[in-house]
Amino acid sequence: MNPALRRSGVIALILLGALLLRITWVQFFDHAEYDQANGRTILAEYETPRGLILAGDVVIAQSLESDPGSTYDYYRDYPEGDYFGNITGFKSIQRGASAMESAQNDVLNGSSSLFFLDELGNTLTGKETLGGNVSLTLDAELQKAAYEALDATGSHGGAVVLEPQTGRILAQASYPGWNPTSVSSNDPDTANAAWAELIDDPSNPGSDRTRSEWYPPGSTFKTIVAAAFIEGGHGDADTMVPAGNGYTAPDTDHEITNSSDQCPQSEMTLKEAFKLSCNTTFARLCVETLSEEDILETAAAFGFEEEFTTPLDSLASTTGEISEKAFRAQACIGQQEVRETVLQNAVIAAAVANGGEVMAPQMIAEITDSEGTTVKRGGEDSLGDAVSGSTAEELREIMEAVVEDGTGTNARISGYTVGGKTGTAEHSTEANGSEPDHGWFHGWALDEDGEPAVAVAVFLDSYGSGGSAKAAEISGDLMEQVLSGE
Repeated sequence: MNPALRRSGVIALILLGALLLRITWVQFFDHAEYDQANGRTILAEYETPRGLILAGDVVIAQSLESDPGSTYDYYRDYPEGDYFGNITGFKSIQRGASAMESAQNDVLNGSSSLFFLDELGNTLTGKETLGGNVSLTLDAELQKAAYEALDATGSHGGAVVLEPQTGRILAQASYPGWNPTSVSSNDPDTANAAWAELIDDPSNPGSDRTRSEWYPPGSTFKTIVAAAFIEGGHGDADTMVPAGNGYTAPDTDHEITNSSDQCPQSEMTLKEAFKLSCNTTFARLCVETLSEEDILETAAAFGFEEEFTTPLDSLASTTGEISEKAFRAQACIGQQEVRETVLQNAVIAAAVANGGEVMAPQMIAEITDSEGTTVKRGGEDSLGDAVSGSTAEELREIMEAVVEDGTGTNARISGYTVGGKTGTAEHSTEANGSEPDHGWFHGWALDEDGEPAVAVAVFLDSYGSGGSAKAAEISGDLMEQVLSGE
């Protein structure tokens, strides 16, 4: 071949490669910058159907064809409505996307690097690119059961159910819920009216009470205190600890008491104090035995002060300021400035059941292309051991006592080993403290082979008297549904 022609051919191939590389770079990395200046982007986005979001095999978000004559070819629909609104979020022309619609946007619109070869081929052939599908770990029937149980209490609240050994989220229900379909409408009048109704609703249904809000955890925080006590080498379930029905921490004249004078003895075993939920015991342990560092390090090992991403972001739980002994005494009964999400409280229970190992909570089961071919499966990620296996065993013993004949008997499941901790939390937005108490329960259950099968946390906002017992009852019902496979 003529040398000049050969050089020209090589140069042409280099230029063609550079052009393809630039197209690919713009398509996958700079497209957002170009899209902002491109008025046709939104029209193009709605010319093809967005991918599905599924809970198991139940469709919870889908694209449907618009009526003839509509500006946009497709609109977003949420057929399961209020049950999953906190999970799916919305996809709106006016307001963008939220929750899973935002977190998995590149998958749902087909621009993810997971579909690189498909999109490259479509760029060359002119074929339209369809969105991929996101299958979640959620059990649709369990999610509905959790939501309906919260609804039946008459209180706002949240419930999270996990697999302890994998971190897979089986249910994450927030009540009250909302249906994102109207907010996602392509008709601006409909969408704007729905948005105004949502943000003006005093019950705030658009907020996810399992991950976007936090609350004082009450006595469920005693699980953290017990873990710090045992892990620090101070004793085990049978160690004698101080009790009594009244305790005044240093530098304060406020007496900490128990809910019903249930701990009159001067001392009792840790198991008994945990089972009866003796406030005086855990306040004194955090003043006389445990340091600020002990509590901070143990809480952090379980996930405090860090956000979880499932891929939905969760507010980081916090112990607040506990350097002063008076603050620490209140914090160690789940008051003062301690704040937890429902998700965090479920993670703590799951870690105890799982021998002390914290598995990152996660909600992605698999991602498929538009034809249903799996391109990625959800993984499992260990966040390390919060406590040793021997400490976890002691914690399981004291938590089991709570359910057997303590404050959490409503969580019993016939034929199964169940452990947990109830919590009643005072809270107030006014000086008189007149608001009814929050109710909490977090716990776990072992399967017939003695393996950790399920963990749960249930929160009832301002339920009042009996809130923790009701939360325990709901928790037991949800765990039984998992164990039975129904």
